[in-house]
Amino acid sequence: MKANILVVDDLKSMRVTLGGILEDEGYNVVLAENGYQAIEAAKQTSFGLIFMDIKMPGINGVQTLREVKKINPQAAVIMMTAYSVEDLVKEALEEGAYAVVYKPFDIENILSIIESALFHLGPTS
Repeated sequence: MKANILVVDDLKSMRVTLGGILEDEGYNVVLAENGYQAIEAAKQTSFGLIFMDIKMPGINGVQTLREVKKINPQAAVIMMTAYSVEDLVKEALEEGAYAVVYKPFDIENILSIIESALFHLGPTS
């Protein structure tokens, strides 16, 4: 069975596009539009991988990463950003983000990061 992946982005087009691509690849995808929804989703489902936008209204991606890691410590979190937010990127990596990708991104690159992250996690239930 393919991994559960959570996509968190306040931009609907980004969520739907990335979610659709991942579903086409056979992953089980859950979409969240903000950090609060992401935290609720993490309480409901165990995710192997989480794509998290760094800059979101309410609580940002780094704060959400912290909370989600408490609930789902084994998840690989890939931070996404369209901005140069080096301080947040650095903080995300220090908090245990697996990788940071810049938008607009190359889908082949994303798929290879997913394979790599899930391979490092080992078999997921």
